[in-house]
Amino acid sequence: MSCIPPPDLVQPPSQQLMNLFEQFWKAIEDRRGPAAQADIPFDLTLTEFHPPEGVQSEAGRDLTSVVRRAARRFPPVVVSQPRFSPRPFCFVYTTSGSRLPEFHELFENYLDKNAFMAETFLRLRPHCEMTYVLFLSEKTFFLFDAELEELLRWGSDFESLEELFLAPVDAGLDVVNAWGQIPRKTLAQRSEEFCRWIDLWKAALGARTNANPAFMVSLMQKVVLLFLFDLNFGLSEPDLRLRNNFLELRPKEKAKASVDPMARLAGFDGIAWLHEASREVCDLYHLDFLFWTQAESNFFNVMGADTRKLFSQFILELFLVSQCKFATAVQSDAFSDPNSRLKLWKFSVTETLNVRKRIQADDVNVYEPLNIDLDESGVGWTLHVIEETLEFWRERCNEFARQLTERKRVKVQFDMFQTADPEHARIPMPEDIFEMAFSTSLRVFYDFPVQRATLEYLIILKVFEFCRRWNIPLQPLDEVAYMFSPKDRMGKVQEI
Repeated sequence: MSCIPPPDLVQPPSQQLMNLFEQFWKAIEDRRGPAAQADIPFDLTLTEFHPPEGVQSEAGRDLTSVVRRAARRFPPVVVSQPRFSPRPFCFVYTTSGSRLPEFHELFENYLDKNAFMAETFLRLRPHCEMTYVLFLSEKTFFLFDAELEELLRWGSDFESLEELFLAPVDAGLDVVNAWGQIPRKTLAQRSEEFCRWIDLWKAALGARTNANPAFMVSLMQKVVLLFLFDLNFGLSEPDLRLRNNFLELRPKEKAKASVDPMARLAGFDGIAWLHEASREVCDLYHLDFLFWTQAESNFFNVMGADTRKLFSQFILELFLVSQCKFATAVQSDAFSDPNSRLKLWKFSVTETLNVRKRIQADDVNVYEPLNIDLDESGVGWTLHVIEETLEFWRERCNEFARQLTERKRVKVQFDMFQTADPEHARIPMPEDIFEMAFSTSLRVFYDFPVQRATLEYLIILKVFEFCRRWNIPLQPLDEVAYMFSPKDRMGKVQEI
């Protein structure tokens, strides 16, 4: 029996000696060259990516660092498809050495990217708008949704890369549309992966400190909250900025890739960071959730040097988790038990929530808040009611602001029996949204402090999202704590 493969399966010697990214760029060159033969022109424009010259700024430093880490002779390029849109849609980043991981390294640790990829996103995203990022190395490729920082496709063979990137162009298709059809992970999948990742850290840290799981969950929620605050709003001290710490700890020279960002952790003390960041955000925004407890002091006081280093690694590894897993909906699902998820589904199907009709109020005053039993409603549904209440007051306050701008007066209706001095009644403006929602419109009754802590964590995340979505400045949130009441002090709770 002959062992000689068919001619169409035999690659030319030059092709056999090429690594993955060399095969890719050779295929691009062949399709664009004068000898190319195709019924449909190869409709891709590739523009070499250059940092701004002579600009001493954060953008200049970041982009220069990205370019310098590219493979020699293969600089980063931005890709557009003029037939469909002149706007670049993909940043193609070719790297040499072992900067990119094997997929199993990410999969086994429930991570979405390694430290090199995370550094690239941190340096690119503030200065460039890209829909996708394609990482290429000698052996592997990874395609990311840039906004979500979510891995869409990966592989180690040229055929898979060709099918992903080149085949749609050869067929005359819109690559952006083709990649838009790639299924994204569901909320449940993102939640499960985040839970698996957090469980690894609960076990690793808890086993060395004998801390109970509830304490570990609360501590990790505080870390995530401060991480997201710093990422989206920024801590005031440069030394506290996690982005700065992460980038300064990254090796400046070419080095082997690792999903472990711990190689140079000596300069970062995660416990000191947590203490100082908690104090700053607590002082500025009056968040009881971040109050430093005696239990936390005791927990960190008994930590050995190795465990302190491990805790610092946990904080920095947050950069290796996809941004979409920090969305409030995902976090709510991750920290809800099955019963709470079932209640969210049930109420979503059976309840029609209209805050405008449920809340007892005139145009500017609330006389009776919505009462929510956390145990009966579950975390997810309670958070949904709070989100709808915030939206209710946003619309109302914006309307009052619009009337004042256009007419210099506001048309409102009062309950004359409830308003002592209508002439001097306070008209809520957009800066009063959180106060109106949390201080007068809602009461949440709970059984256990751990229930309240989880909901409080999710409410603050929701406020962060709300501020970013509507471009509203973050304000002190004293009223969030006033919204909660333990059930043993409550009277009759009105179900909603």
